[in-house]
Amino acid sequence: MILILDNAESILDPQGTNGREISEVVEELSRFETVCLCITSRISTVPRHCKRPVIATLSMEAACDIFYNIYDTGGRSDIISDLLKRLDFHALSITLLATTASHNMWDYNRLAREWDARRTRVLQTDYNESLAATIELSLASPTFQKLGPVARDLLGVIAFFPQGIDEKNLRWLFPTISNRTIMFDKFCVLSLTYRSDGYVRMLAPLQITFTPRIRLHLHCSV
Repeated sequence: MILILDNAESILDPQGTNGREISEVVEELSRFETVCLCITSRISTVPRHCKRPVIATLSMEAACDIFYNIYDTGGRSDIISDLLKRLDFHALSITLLATTASHNMWDYNRLAREWDARRTRVLQTDYNESLAATIELSLASPTFQKLGPVARDLLGVIAFFPQGIDEKNLRWLFPTISNRTIMFDKFCVLSLTYRSDGYVRMLAPLQITFTPRIRLHLHCSV
């Protein structure tokens, strides 16, 4: 039997209702030799006996295949390749970008102009599919909510630094946040950030989503 739990963060969140009991049931299922269990989840807290593969960043070729399989006006373009790089080859963002371009019948030059002008608003289809809605699912999770109201502002600070934040500087940067290390760990658990070479980084589409908030806050403070 092949059993697939898609978007399993809704039931496997450790802080969710009956989270521990549900996790124990899923873990037991993973031990049956006659069951092949596949879990997709935004959170990395999967049962102990499940192997978690490392999902590599899309190649340019794979990213282009996603885009042009949805919208191809006749031939590949350097304009699209540049947009895909700016999206950090994020599969969902590429899908939304291509879908929006297809629905509006934009040529590639128009798509690039719309992206420069509207950014995240372009990553929303006519069927109300959007990157923002996906991010809000993570922000609404019990694990994130337990971090308190300052957590969302902290994500805005991370987004403000394109290169990410050096983990060795957390105490210096956030001296008033006592649980700062725990919060950064949870951001990674929820796939809102990732670690690379000692830095906590955020994918470009998420940066674009969170950066306007922190800039507005800084402007108001000034």
